[in-house]
Amino acid sequence: MPDYPETMAALQRRVAERQATSLPHLIVEELERMIITGVLKGGDRINESALAMRLGVSRGPVREACRHLERSRLVEFRANRGMFVREISVEEAAHLYDIRASLFGLAGRLAAARIATADADLLRAKIDRLESTTSMDDYYPLNVELHRAIVALAGNPRLIELYDNISKELHLFRRHGLEPATARHISNDQHRLIVDHLQAGAADEAARLMEEHILAGKSRMLAEHDNQRVTRPAK
Repeated sequence: MPDYPETMAALQRRVAERQATSLPHLIVEELERMIITGVLKGGDRINESALAMRLGVSRGPVREACRHLERSRLVEFRANRGMFVREISVEEAAHLYDIRASLFGLAGRLAAARIATADADLLRAKIDRLESTTSMDDYYPLNVELHRAIVALAGNPRLIELYDNISKELHLFRRHGLEPATARHISNDQHRLIVDHLQAGAADEAARLMEEHILAGKSRMLAEHDNQRVTRPAK
Protein backbone atom coordinates (compact mmCIF):
# COMPACT_ATOMS: atom_id res chain seq x y z
CA MET A 1 0.00 0.00 0.00
CA PRO A 2 1.46 3.46 -0.89
CA ASP A 3 2.93 5.63 1.86
CA TYR A 4 0.91 8.51 3.26
CA PRO A 5 1.94 12.05 2.31
CA GLU A 6 0.88 13.15 5.78
CA THR A 7 3.24 12.29 8.66
CA MET A 8 2.02 9.34 10.66
CA ALA A 9 2.49 11.21 13.96
CA ALA A 10 0.04 13.91 12.85
CA LEU A 11 -2.44 11.38 11.53
CA GLN A 12 -2.26 9.30 14.69
CA ARG A 13 -2.99 12.42 16.76
CA ARG A 14 -6.15 12.94 14.70
CA VAL A 15 -7.06 9.31 15.31
CA ALA A 16 -6.58 9.70 19.06
CA GLU A 17 -8.75 12.84 19.13
CA ARG A 18 -11.67 11.19 17.38
CA GLN A 19 -11.30 7.53 18.30
CA ALA A 20 -14.13 7.47 20.79
CA THR A 21 -16.89 8.58 18.43
CA SER A 22 -15.94 8.79 14.76
CA LEU A 23 -12.89 6.69 13.99
CA PRO A 24 -14.39 4.90 10.95
CA HIS A 25 -15.45 8.27 9.55
CA LEU A 26 -11.90 9.59 9.97
CA ILE A 27 -10.52 6.58 8.11
CA VAL A 28 -13.09 7.10 5.32
CA GLU A 29 -11.95 10.72 5.01
CA GLU A 30 -8.32 9.66 4.88
CA LEU A 31 -8.89 7.02 2.21
CA GLU A 32 -11.00 9.44 0.15
CA ARG A 33 -8.21 12.01 0.43
CA MET A 34 -5.69 9.45 -0.77
CA ILE A 35 -7.90 8.68 -3.79
CA ILE A 36 -8.41 12.39 -4.57
CA THR A 37 -4.68 13.11 -4.40
CA GLY A 38 -3.78 10.04 -6.43
CA VAL A 39 -1.91 8.27 -3.63
CA LEU A 40 -4.39 5.42 -4.12
CA LYS A 41 -5.32 4.67 -7.72
CA GLY A 42 -7.80 2.37 -9.39
CA GLY A 43 -6.72 -1.23 -8.94
CA ASP A 44 -4.64 -0.61 -5.80
CA ARG A 45 -5.19 -3.09 -2.99
CA ILE A 46 -6.16 -1.70 0.43
CA ASN A 47 -4.20 -3.64 3.01
CA GLU A 48 -6.48 -3.44 6.05
CA SER A 49 -3.89 -4.89 8.43
CA ALA A 50 -1.18 -2.47 7.31
CA LEU A 51 -3.57 0.49 7.50
CA ALA A 52 -4.72 -0.49 10.99
CA MET A 53 -1.11 -0.84 12.11
CA ARG A 54 -0.17 2.57 10.71
CA LEU A 55 -3.11 4.19 12.50
CA GLY A 56 -2.53 2.28 15.71
CA VAL A 57 -6.07 0.86 15.76
CA SER A 58 -7.72 -2.52 15.42
CA ARG A 59 -8.88 -3.83 12.05
CA GLY A 60 -12.57 -3.37 12.99
CA PRO A 61 -12.84 0.39 12.28
CA VAL A 62 -10.75 -0.03 9.12
CA ARG A 63 -13.05 -2.77 7.89
CA GLU A 64 -16.11 -0.62 8.68
CA ALA A 65 -14.60 2.29 6.75
CA CYS A 66 -13.92 0.03 3.76
CA ARG A 67 -17.53 -1.19 3.80
CA HIS A 68 -18.69 2.43 3.72
CA LEU A 69 -16.44 3.14 0.74
CA GLU A 70 -17.76 0.00 -0.94
CA ARG A 71 -21.30 1.36 -0.64
CA SER A 72 -20.02 4.61 -2.17
CA ARG A 73 -18.59 2.56 -5.06
CA LEU A 74 -15.05 3.77 -4.42
CA VAL A 75 -13.72 0.36 -3.47
CA GLU A 76 -14.76 -3.21 -4.22
CA PHE A 77 -14.27 -6.56 -2.56
CA ARG A 78 -12.66 -9.26 -4.69
CA ALA A 79 -13.20 -12.79 -3.48
CA ASN A 80 -10.12 -14.38 -1.91
CA ARG A 81 -8.08 -11.26 -2.65
CA GLY A 82 -9.40 -8.47 -0.43
CA MET A 83 -10.49 -4.86 -0.90
CA PHE A 84 -9.35 -2.83 -3.90
CA VAL A 85 -9.82 0.71 -5.15
CA ARG A 86 -12.40 0.36 -7.89
CA GLU A 87 -11.46 0.78 -11.53
CA ILE A 88 -13.99 2.35 -13.90
CA SER A 89 -14.12 2.11 -17.68
CA VAL A 90 -14.01 5.11 -19.97
CA GLU A 91 -17.64 4.44 -20.89
CA GLU A 92 -18.72 4.55 -17.25
CA ALA A 93 -16.68 7.70 -16.67
CA ALA A 94 -18.40 9.36 -19.64
CA HIS A 95 -21.82 8.51 -18.19
CA LEU A 96 -20.81 9.94 -14.82
CA TYR A 97 -19.59 13.13 -16.47
CA ASP A 98 -23.00 13.60 -18.13
CA ILE A 99 -24.79 13.22 -14.80
CA ARG A 100 -22.32 15.48 -13.03
CA ALA A 101 -22.69 18.15 -15.71
CA SER A 102 -26.45 18.27 -15.23
CA LEU A 103 -26.15 18.42 -11.44
CA PHE A 104 -23.51 21.16 -11.63
CA GLY A 105 -25.69 23.19 -13.99
CA LEU A 106 -28.68 22.86 -11.65
CA ALA A 107 -26.50 23.93 -8.73
CA GLY A 108 -25.51 27.04 -10.69
CA ARG A 109 -29.12 27.92 -11.44
CA LEU A 110 -29.95 27.73 -7.72
CA ALA A 111 -26.75 29.38 -6.49
CA ALA A 112 -27.26 32.44 -8.72
CA ALA A 113 -30.31 33.34 -6.63
CA ARG A 114 -28.49 32.94 -3.33
CA ILE A 115 -24.87 34.03 -3.75
CA ALA A 116 -23.66 37.02 -1.74
CA THR A 117 -20.70 39.28 -2.43
CA ALA A 118 -18.73 37.57 0.32
CA ASP A 119 -19.42 34.18 -1.29
CA ALA A 120 -18.16 35.40 -4.66
CA ASP A 121 -15.04 36.89 -3.06
CA LEU A 122 -14.31 33.56 -1.36
CA LEU A 123 -14.70 31.68 -4.64
CA ARG A 124 -12.35 34.08 -6.40
CA ALA A 125 -9.79 33.63 -3.63
CA LYS A 126 -9.96 29.88 -4.21
CA ILE A 127 -9.46 30.41 -7.93
CA ASP A 128 -6.42 32.58 -7.18
CA ARG A 129 -5.00 29.71 -5.14
CA LEU A 130 -5.61 27.37 -8.05
CA GLU A 131 -3.85 29.76 -10.41
CA SER A 132 -0.78 29.83 -8.19
CA THR A 133 -0.29 26.06 -8.18
CA THR A 134 2.49 24.56 -10.28
CA SER A 135 1.62 20.86 -10.24
CA MET A 136 -1.40 18.65 -10.74
CA ASP A 137 -0.92 17.17 -7.27
CA ASP A 138 -1.50 20.64 -5.79
CA TYR A 139 -4.15 21.72 -8.29
CA TYR A 140 -6.52 18.78 -8.22
CA PRO A 141 -7.59 18.79 -4.53
CA LEU A 142 -8.11 22.57 -4.66
CA ASN A 143 -10.18 22.19 -7.82
CA VAL A 144 -12.37 19.63 -6.04
CA GLU A 145 -12.73 22.05 -3.11
CA LEU A 146 -13.79 24.91 -5.40
CA HIS A 147 -16.47 22.87 -7.15
CA ARG A 148 -17.85 21.68 -3.83
CA ALA A 149 -17.99 25.28 -2.58
CA ILE A 150 -19.97 26.36 -5.66
CA VAL A 151 -22.44 23.48 -5.32
CA ALA A 152 -22.87 24.21 -1.60
CA LEU A 153 -24.20 27.67 -2.52
CA ALA A 154 -27.22 25.98 -4.13
CA GLY A 155 -28.57 25.40 -0.62
CA ASN A 156 -30.05 22.02 -1.58
CA PRO A 157 -28.67 19.24 0.67
CA ARG A 158 -29.91 16.41 -1.54
CA LEU A 159 -28.36 17.96 -4.64
CA ILE A 160 -25.08 18.43 -2.77
CA GLU A 161 -25.13 14.77 -1.71
CA LEU A 162 -25.84 13.49 -5.22
CA TYR A 163 -23.17 15.71 -6.76
CA ASP A 164 -20.60 14.67 -4.15
CA ASN A 165 -21.29 10.96 -4.68
CA ILE A 166 -20.88 11.23 -8.46
CA SER A 167 -17.73 13.33 -8.07
CA LYS A 168 -16.17 10.82 -5.70
CA GLU A 169 -16.58 8.06 -8.27
CA LEU A 170 -14.98 10.28 -10.90
CA HIS A 171 -11.94 10.76 -8.67
CA LEU A 172 -11.02 7.28 -9.88
CA PHE A 173 -10.68 8.65 -13.41
CA ARG A 174 -10.98 12.42 -13.54
CA ARG A 175 -7.58 13.93 -12.68
CA HIS A 176 -6.06 12.85 -16.01
CA GLY A 177 -8.06 15.40 -17.99
CA LEU A 178 -6.38 18.35 -16.25
CA GLU A 179 -2.76 17.20 -16.40
CA PRO A 180 -1.45 19.78 -18.94
CA ALA A 181 -0.86 23.26 -17.51
CA THR A 182 -2.74 24.80 -20.45
CA ALA A 183 -5.84 22.79 -19.56
CA ARG A 184 -5.65 24.02 -15.97
CA HIS A 185 -5.43 27.66 -17.10
CA ILE A 186 -8.42 27.26 -19.43
CA SER A 187 -10.38 25.64 -16.61
CA ASN A 188 -9.56 28.56 -14.30
CA ASP A 189 -10.71 31.09 -16.90
CA GLN A 190 -14.01 29.20 -17.01
CA HIS A 191 -14.19 29.26 -13.21
CA ARG A 192 -13.85 33.06 -13.17
CA LEU A 193 -16.53 33.51 -15.82
CA ILE A 194 -18.87 31.23 -13.88
CA VAL A 195 -18.43 33.24 -10.67
CA ASP A 196 -19.04 36.51 -12.57
CA HIS A 197 -22.38 35.21 -13.85
CA LEU A 198 -23.34 33.74 -10.49
CA GLN A 199 -22.71 37.07 -8.78
CA ALA A 200 -24.69 38.89 -11.47
CA GLY A 201 -27.66 36.61 -10.78
CA ALA A 202 -27.66 35.35 -14.38
CA ALA A 203 -29.08 31.94 -13.50
CA ASP A 204 -29.61 30.56 -17.02
CA GLU A 205 -26.20 31.64 -18.28
CA ALA A 206 -24.44 30.43 -15.13
CA ALA A 207 -26.16 27.05 -15.45
CA ARG A 208 -25.11 26.79 -19.11
CA LEU A 209 -21.51 27.71 -18.37
CA MET A 210 -21.28 25.27 -15.47
CA GLU A 211 -22.70 22.39 -17.48
CA GLU A 212 -20.34 23.18 -20.37
CA HIS A 213 -17.42 23.36 -17.91
CA ILE A 214 -17.97 19.76 -16.84
CA LEU A 215 -18.58 18.57 -20.40
CA ALA A 216 -15.28 20.19 -21.41
CA GLY A 217 -13.64 17.96 -18.81
CA LYS A 218 -15.38 14.98 -20.36
CA SER A 219 -14.06 15.96 -23.80
CA ARG A 220 -10.50 16.23 -22.45
CA MET A 221 -10.84 12.83 -20.82
CA LEU A 222 -12.09 11.19 -24.01
CA ALA A 223 -9.40 12.89 -26.12
CA GLU A 224 -6.67 11.72 -23.77
CA HIS A 225 -8.09 8.20 -23.75
CA ASP A 226 -8.11 8.13 -27.57
CA ASN A 227 -4.57 9.50 -27.67
CA GLN A 228 -3.31 6.85 -25.26
CA ARG A 229 -5.01 4.14 -27.28
CA VAL A 230 -3.33 5.34 -30.47
CA THR A 231 0.14 5.74 -28.94
CA ARG A 232 0.06 2.57 -26.83
CA PRO A 233 2.67 0.18 -28.24
CA ALA A 234 1.39 -3.05 -29.75
CA LYS A 235 2.04 -6.21 -27.77
